[in-house]
Amino acid sequence: MIERKVYSVSQINRYIRGLLEMDVILNSLWIRGEISNLKVHSSGHIYFTLKDSGAAISAVMFASYSSLMPFELENGMDAIVCGYISSYEKTGRYQLYVQLVEPAGAGALSVAYEQLKSRLEAEGLFDEDFKREISPYPDTVAVITSPTGAAVRDIINIVGRRNPSVRLIVCPVLVQGENAADTIVSALRDINEYKKADTVILGRGGGSMEDLWPFNEEKVARAIFASEIPVISAVGHETDFTIADFAADLRAPTPSAAAELAVGDSTAERRNIEGLFERIFINIENRIEYESEKTENMFGTRILRRIEERTANLAIINDQICTRLNRSIENRLKNTLNSFDLNIEKLKLLSPLNVLKRGYAAVFDSEGRAVCSAGTLEEGDGVNIKFFDGSAYAEIKKRDYSDGEKKEDL
Repeated sequence: MIERKVYSVSQINRYIRGLLEMDVILNSLWIRGEISNLKVHSSGHIYFTLKDSGAAISAVMFASYSSLMPFELENGMDAIVCGYISSYEKTGRYQLYVQLVEPAGAGALSVAYEQLKSRLEAEGLFDEDFKREISPYPDTVAVITSPTGAAVRDIINIVGRRNPSVRLIVCPVLVQGENAADTIVSALRDINEYKKADTVILGRGGGSMEDLWPFNEEKVARAIFASEIPVISAVGHETDFTIADFAADLRAPTPSAAAELAVGDSTAERRNIEGLFERIFINIENRIEYESEKTENMFGTRILRRIEERTANLAIINDQICTRLNRSIENRLKNTLNSFDLNIEKLKLLSPLNVLKRGYAAVFDSEGRAVCSAGTLEEGDGVNIKFFDGSAYAEIKKRDYSDGEKKEDL
């Protein structure tokens, strides 16, 4: 009798896993289906189901692969995935291990572009209310672009022709490649930190969607939105639209157009000002000529002669009024002075000094109060005796009362 060989569940699951991984077809294949039951773990791993009208298969995409995707997976997305079939030994379930995902019909970059555009637009980064006005006559313009490209040469030539007094600051950055977005963000932050520019031009020449992709990255869009200095976006050709164009304060179809939008034409403005002054001078001359003719015509009319006669009569009346007014003022002033002199004489007669000149004196106590009665004084009090020509100081030795009851020598 043949002896039975008994396997453990783990052995069978491991054996099945080995078979699946050794299969040529299942080891690397492309599968198209609709994504559903999408779950993104905090670790970055993505779990979903790939299904069609008749079947479904569980799928997992580890963070090491999902982090490389330029777009986000969504439920209902029609996708083509690349990976391999294997089983999870603990449960015995087989599943698809995804390494690459492409949107079916549309390119990955196009999907990523539309997803980011929709999300930033919902946040308000593209709202017109946040757009700042571009100064037509800046002192300094900062240009963020490649220092060796045609775009920077076009900008320098156009700005120099339109207004040579404008100062240009060229901030060299990478405009394509893996690190381009970081250099653009760093340049925008530096310009805002030092506040040395009135306007920023951000751009590059044309290229494929892959070449222009740094201007579609979220970090660049947020740096543009956060800039305190107005930003003009000039990326690619007129038909190229990037996320940076929507986030900027103004979009220019080309770098050359950005230079024209950033700097006003000083020559044209000078001609406009000269033309304006010329029109003003012509209007002034015409008005002077018109008023002169009008005045000459008025001098020959009867109305003007009446006005002249009336003016002469008013001048005579005015002279008469002034004469009477002056005479009245002189009389009033003379009477006022006479009255003032009389009042001065009266004040002199009432002055206490005149009384003192007749042999009288005024007595004041030590505090300067007038002494009106001998009863207010005590022996030993000091008094100040005021004469018309000076003062004398004395001390009370005795008092004499005028009623005769008690008399003492002072």
